[in-house]
Amino acid sequence: MITVQSIIDSIEAHCHARGIAETTFGKRAVNDGKLLARLRAGKSISIDTYNRIQEVLQSDTREAAE
Repeated sequence: MITVQSIIDSIEAHCHARGIAETTFGKRAVNDGKLLARLRAGKSISIDTYNRIQEVLQSDTREAAE
């Protein structure tokens, strides 16, 4: 089961590994620099937002492997 905390953890790890700010990730993924702050505050996200987050996480992982 996917939880909000697991999404937060994935984004935090991704940002740390790539040396980017969490706000940068949010802007890049969904044009929302406050994405992580909102998730930490208990806000929910849509399936579309989740899918866009996953696309960025996977895209960056593929680029790093090349």
